[in-house]
Order: sequence, then C-alpha cells, then structure tokens
Amino acid sequence: MHIDVSERGARSRIALAIAALALGACGTSDHSPDAVTSPWQPGPALPGPRLEPGVAALGDRLALVGGFDAGLSIVTRADVLDVNSGTWSSLPDAPVAWTHVDLLGVAGGLYLLGGLETTTFTPSGRAFVLDANLTSWRELTAMPAGLERGAAGVTAIPPHLIVAGGATATASVATVLVYDLSTDSWSQLPDLPAARSHPALGHLADGTLVLTGGLATLDATQPASDTWLLLPNATAWQVAAPMPTPRGGCAYGMIGDRLLCVGGEAGAAALHTAEAYTTATDTWETLDPMPTPRAGTQGAVIGTRMFVPGGARKLAYEPDGTMDVYTVR
Repeated sequence: MHIDVSERGARSRIALAIAALALGACGTSDHSPDAVTSPWQPGPALPGPRLEPGVAALGDRLALVGGFDAGLSIVTRADVLDVNSGTWSSLPDAPVAWTHVDLLGVAGGLYLLGGLETTTFTPSGRAFVLDANLTSWRELTAMPAGLERGAAGVTAIPPHLIVAGGATATASVATVLVYDLSTDSWSQLPDLPAARSHPALGHLADGTLVLTGGLATLDATQPASDTWLLLPNATAWQVAAPMPTPRGGCAYGMIGDRLLCVGGEAGAAALHTAEAYTTATDTWETLDPMPTPRAGTQGAVIGTRMFVPGGARKLAYEPDGTMDVYTVR
C-alpha cells in the first residue's frame, strides 16, 4: 500500500493511491460472527489510529512501531500493550520513521529490520534493536546493499531472523535474507519461486519455513494464493496446498502448528476472511471471519491469541484505532 502524501491536494492523491493499491472497501457479510460464540472479540483501543505499522509479540506484550497516524504523518512512535492488563505504555521512539515495518520480538528485544521511507516508499535496509531493557535503540549491521526492502514476511528461529520477500519502491522481491543475532551479519536462503510483497511467513519446530499469499506487484491487482515450504538445509522451496483466498497483507502468525492468515487485501477489497494452514496434513481450514475487514496492518500471536491492531477498513485513507483478537478454543 504505497501512498503519495503532500501538503497540497493530499486527500485526493491519498484516495487515488489507496484505490490503486486496494486498501479495500468495507463490505458486509452474510456470515457475521455471533457476538457470543465467536472466537473474535474486540481488544483494547490503540493509543491512536495506525496504518502500515510494524507489529510484534514481545513476550506477553504487543509492540506497535511506526506507520501512518491519523494525521497522515509517518511516525517514530513505539507503543506496547500489556495483553493481560489491557494497558498501553510508550517505548522509546524508533530511530527512523518508516511504514511497512519489518518487526520481530526476540528474547525480550525488539528488532527493526528494514522498512519503507517517506511517501516515495524508498526501501531502507537499516536494522536496529531495542534491547531487552527497553531503554534505547542501537543500530545493527544493515541489509546487504541492493537487497533493502519493507513489507516482508518475517519470523524468528533464534539465533536467526528471517526476512522473506517484500517490496521496494518499484517492485516486489523474491530474495530471502537471514540476520544472525550471534554474529550481527546477514546471509541468504534460496529465493522464493516468485516475487511477493506482503506475504505471510511462519515456521515449524523443526525449522521448516511456511510462506503463503502476498502480492505479485505493489498493488492488490495480483493477489497470490501460493503456499511454499522451505525445509531445513533445502536448496529450493516446495509447493504446498494453495490458500483458498488469494490475498496479500494479511495479519499472520503461528498458533501451534497452524499458520493463520487474517484479513488483507485483494482486488478492490479489504478482507475479513480468516484461514489457517496445517503443514502436517497440507490442508487449509476456514475460520470465523474477523468482525471487520482490515488491510494495512500486521498481527502477532501471544499464547493462544492473535492480535490484529489498526490498519484500514475501507476505500478511504482512514487509519483505524481499534483491534480484533482471535482466541483458539
């Protein structure tokens, strides 16, 4: 979702850009989840609306970094939610103002591994960590030159952090990068079979990577349903069962051995569809839909709950300040 923002005519250009990138129109459904029986419930409201932020689990807390705020500014703001008390607090501001942030929480630290700068969506490969004491950010080794990106799929298999696919200012990418916590260095895994921005990425206990969906281009005109697996030490990705609903930009996370993909964008719509992939059986299941469509955000799993904050609900530049939470029963 690349958005052109300027002082003059901002609103009209924003509407056109969002339309082109299919943030999605708010739709209705004949299958609205029942308020009593649905596994979806509203979570605590965000400190302020946010679109295209980084979202990550930080222990039993939910971190939210960067993105667009309600006033169309790209913020450095970092917030954290204690999911047990429902209370938000502030973290030190990020050292950069990015959207489409690649964010991971690992061993109490928060890793910021690339993103897109300004409203020209210039890719940055700079990397930072907010150490476990959560008092200050420090810079790490940047991504290799020419491989900078935002809007990637990310997952952590310590000491390795994986950044798969993503977007530059002009195209989706197929490269897969690995950051090594122990050596502060980058390497590469086999490329994806095709370029994808905004894919969903998870991993199994044995280190197998699972990637699904994404966008073949920078907008939502070519949403993908491909699912690919990369086994440990494999030299190429394997093809698995495709996701039933092609899309990019879904909020995603692993709950047990299932990769959940919720919401996202396809064509001219923001989605509330929720689906889960089980590697052991190579099958997909349809879950209760999210109460509201959301695109332009990420998700994070904490325990048996998946948190989906902010994003946008319809075909207008209206960053959202609410949250939906899915609980596995």
